[in-house]
Amino acid sequence: MYQPMFPSLTGNTGQKGALTLGASKRPNGRKANSIIRKRTKEVPYDYAGKFPKENVENNEVGQQSQHMTSVRAGLQRAYLDGLDFLRNKIQDSEKEVQNLQQSFYSSEEAKGDNLTQKQLDYLKQVNDKLLNANNELKRKNIKLEIIDSETCLVGLVNKLREAMEYDKGEITMLTEFWENLRNTVDGFRALVEKFQNSVLNRLNQSCISYSSDDINLEVSNRYTLDISDYITELERELTNTRLLLKSLDSGLHQDLFKDSEFSEKLLVACDLKAFPILRLIPDLENKISSLCDISRKWLNRDEEYMYEVNDYIRKTRTITKRRADVLKNQKEKQKKIEKSVKSTQILLQNNREKLHSIESELNQLDEQIAGYEHVKKSKHDEKEQKANMADFLKLTLTQTKKNYSLQIKRQKLLKQVRELEQLLIAIERELSDVQDKKVEKDQAKSLLTEKVENSQKSYGAARNEFSKYSDELETLEQEVNILSGQLLQLEIIQTYKTSPENLEQIFDRPQTVKLAPSLKEKIKNRKRKVGTQKVD
Repeated sequence: MYQPMFPSLTGNTGQKGALTLGASKRPNGRKANSIIRKRTKEVPYDYAGKFPKENVENNEVGQQSQHMTSVRAGLQRAYLDGLDFLRNKIQDSEKEVQNLQQSFYSSEEAKGDNLTQKQLDYLKQVNDKLLNANNELKRKNIKLEIIDSETCLVGLVNKLREAMEYDKGEITMLTEFWENLRNTVDGFRALVEKFQNSVLNRLNQSCISYSSDDINLEVSNRYTLDISDYITELERELTNTRLLLKSLDSGLHQDLFKDSEFSEKLLVACDLKAFPILRLIPDLENKISSLCDISRKWLNRDEEYMYEVNDYIRKTRTITKRRADVLKNQKEKQKKIEKSVKSTQILLQNNREKLHSIESELNQLDEQIAGYEHVKKSKHDEKEQKANMADFLKLTLTQTKKNYSLQIKRQKLLKQVRELEQLLIAIERELSDVQDKKVEKDQAKSLLTEKVENSQKSYGAARNEFSKYSDELETLEQEVNILSGQLLQLEIIQTYKTSPENLEQIFDRPQTVKLAPSLKEKIKNRKRKVGTQKVD
């Protein structure tokens, strides 16, 4: 989960922000991981590890000193002791550089400008002896060489012994310089390895962001960018120092020398083109001092990072609580809106069912009306036919002799006509009733149609409001989840940074020292705590 921020520099360290400082390996055999540093999607200031500038400025004015004091008191003492322990290691290295300086230049009592002058005087004396030696060899027609390695220096001394009848001081002085140079270089070489083991490896293992690429934290991003510069500088300085030390045997890599105020003075006082070896010790002093300065900056930035993490935990916890409360209230409101949507939907459904029922009844009434109309027409036609037949028989009876059978037949027809007339009246009455019902149903349908349209509009509006509100609620819930994740991440970072397991790598403690409850268990407890507090 917590992987190196700079894979190309991590080697076997397996930590974010790790640095390959030689062939050292991380304790416990942890494997190297990798992570790609990327710009994740920005989130609003109140849940991305950022806070309104004006608020921060107002809160910090006149309170920064007091706040930093309270934060320092709030951080675990052991973590700060660990940083002080590393600072002491850096200071010890600087003292060793000073001791090597004093031994090389024989300047135990010199300090400041006096020390600088003492260094220049010593190197000027060696330069003069080298010039005298070259002049002596030149008189003997012996080929001169650029003194840029231990081999060349020893060769020069041997040539002097062969060429000079007696020692005028050059052989003794240069022999002492060679022995002094060799001892001092050995001291610097040992100091570099010691500094890597006692300081750089511990910085690499413990003074890192411990942030995850899954969650974007501005405070961790800034810290990682800052220490990436330190890592690059340390990597370059350490590599150049080792290459320079190694090149003493075969020929100094003069392109690795760093320009400084002292090197400018040395360039004036000595012939560095002929004797580049005179620049070696001052440059090694400069490089190792630079390693110490950069490492101290890294330590100071790590302590500042812990202050920032502690401050962001406090601010993020407040913001998370406030946003979670808003989310809770909004969810209650969402339930009410959802209830309103369901009520509107039920009303719409009921009106639709009523409308469908009325439409079915109207269809039935239309069928009844059509049936009555058909029967009415049929009976009317039948009545007309029988009436015509009765009239015909009446005419026949007047023109012929009375015929009893025709009279009986005509009477039957008249009776049937009267019955049909009564039936038509009944049919007309029933048809009128059905038509009246249809008119009522048509009016009811018109009213229900209007209700359905209104219900449809109300339901559509309520549903749109619910959908919009749900989208806003989802966004708010995502914000709360991001805040909760960031808060958890910040607490995990703080737990890692101040854990006994991490501090164990800083102090020179025996491996049998009993540790506090495991770091993994602490993190699990924090995750469970956040899980129980997370708003559903």
